[in-house]
Order: sequence, then structure tokens, then C-alpha cells
Amino acid sequence: MSEKENAQLAQQAIAAFNDRNLDAYLALLDDSYEMQTEIASAPLHGKQAVRQMLESYLSGIPDMRIEIEQIITSGDYVVVRTHMTGTHKGTFLGIPATNKRIDSHACNVIQLRNGKAVKGRLYADNATLFQQIGFLTIPKAMAAKP
Repeated sequence: MSEKENAQLAQQAIAAFNDRNLDAYLALLDDSYEMQTEIASAPLHGKQAVRQMLESYLSGIPDMRIEIEQIITSGDYVVVRTHMTGTHKGTFLGIPATNKRIDSHACNVIQLRNGKAVKGRLYADNATLFQQIGFLTIPKAMAAKP
């Protein structure tokens, strides 16, 4: 596939997610798909594991919306920078609902083969997300004194 087609695949995946059409999203993944993210204890293997992760996200943040900020393509790779918003209305990663708004960013590096995603590595600003829902406190940096 061309780099333009690879970018279109990434756009289709985000649109399917935002439409809550998980079947359409998963159709863009190869059966051997592997995903890595720092919030999972091990890589996710296969479409069913990805479905479970997406359903978990959506049960915790049902109004989650992802906007594409930038797409960079290089050969069989697509890098997608995203902006995510939503409200923490259900249990998310074991954290009970707080009804707090989230506003976070991420970057997903995706390897494609034969028109399907075969690998993905999600780099997300989870510290900001966890701070926004009150699960993580980050001390403010003290100004340096001359």
C-alpha cells in the first residue's frame, strides 16, 4: 500500500472508534496483531484482546473522543498523534468513576502489512490522564532561586 493509503487506514480506524463501530475498527487489524502500551502488563495479542481493551476504555470513559493532530507515514509505518477528551463516568483501569473531564494526548506507532495493522505501540500521556481523574498527584516544581 502507498503511504497515502496507510494514512487513510489510520483515519478510518479513528473514525470507526469515534463511531463506536468496533467491528469496523477490528477489521483493520491483522489476525496476528500485537499492541503494546505501558498500561498493559504484557503486549495484547489478537483482535479479541484489543476489543476487550477498547470496551474497557469505553465503559470507563463512554464519551471518549479521539481527534487526529498529525499523521506521519514512512514506508509500512504510520505515526498518529492524537488528542483525547471525555468524562470518567465508569470504572477505568480499576479506578472508580470520578465524573472528571479528561484531556490528554497520545502517539501511536503502527506497522502495516497487506493493508492491515500488524503491530502498534501506544505512547500516551497517562500521567496527565491519571492526574486529571485524581489518581496521581504530581508535586509542582519549585522555582530555582538564584
